[in-house]
Amino acid sequence: MALPGKEPTIAHVASISVECADCGRNRWWRPDQMKRFGVTGNTPLSALSGRIVCSACRADGLPGATITIQAAFVDERQRVRSEARMLNEREVPVEGARRA
Repeated sequence: MALPGKEPTIAHVASISVECADCGRNRWWRPDQMKRFGVTGNTPLSALSGRIVCSACRADGLPGATITIQAAFVDERQRVRSEARMLNEREVPVEGARRA
């Protein structure tokens, strides 16, 4: 279990959904199946997007790097914390911007 304020790692997930936006392929992987991408139990979830590629697209000569990753957490509270952290990081106030 990650400490509050710490980023969740692969060790905190039960499985990971990887979906390719280019070809639509969707797969569920267990953390131990991701060793071929250099992923260990201490790898932060945010580091996955730079390591995982779609093998079907690569076989067709495409980059295969346009993927979406979603983690299924072992602990539901950890999932909620991770989602909240992700949403907080997305909301960046822009100076001079007006709300609709």
